[in-house]
Amino acid sequence: MTRASALLFCVLSAALLLPPAAARAETDEQTASTTGRPRVKLDRLSFPADLAGAKEFEGHLRSTLKHEARRADWGAGSSSKISYRFFVEQLELREEAGVLHVSCTALGRLPKGRSAKSHIVFGGDPHDRKKVVERVLDIVARGVVTRLAELERARRTP
Repeated sequence: MTRASALLFCVLSAALLLPPAAARAETDEQTASTTGRPRVKLDRLSFPADLAGAKEFEGHLRSTLKHEARRADWGAGSSSKISYRFFVEQLELREEAGVLHVSCTALGRLPKGRSAKSHIVFGGDPHDRKKVVERVLDIVARGVVTRLAELERARRTP
């Protein structure tokens, strides 16, 4: 086999292994549409106001939601915009036998009625009240945002 025929053989073999131009363009389009991170916006945050220190917990929850929304895989690219709402339906604190019990129920909503709900009861040291409540809010936020991202990914997948 001559050098020219060997080169021709390699080029033809590579051409046969490559997908057609239309398939390559479609794959490139899919990659472009899912690269980067979408802009995820918290539309509304509802928090029980009857809790002592509610404003401080609300600020902590906002920053946690922002962090978790950035970490989540929404199945969308940088050209996409996703908005969601987050409602803390219940946040109760009670002390029993020297243990602080925090019960929290939260709901997240995407447009068109898709929603995710999370409930947790968590115990901790009553002297670290703020720390325990923030930990509960972190856990609930992570669960709801992760589930919302899963719902959005499923919606976007053909």
